[in-house]
Amino acid sequence: RPPNAFILFRSEFIKRQHVPGNIEANHGNLSKIIGLCWRNLPFSERDVWECKARIAMAEHKAKYPNYRF
Repeated sequence: RPPNAFILFRSEFIKRQHVPGNIEANHGNLSKIIGLCWRNLPFSERDVWECKARIAMAEHKAKYPNYRF
């Protein structure tokens, strides 16, 4: 399944280590923190992630044309 905009944002957020390691171990807290950051993200920045998600969707459709979810 192709990742949506939030999942792409979350992956990059974790990769860049914006959250201290002791919090990162608790995925419930991690999701709350990243969700709050996502909700507070300016629309211009959210649009970047929406665009990346559309690209991921197109790539997924090309690779798996019969995939349904």
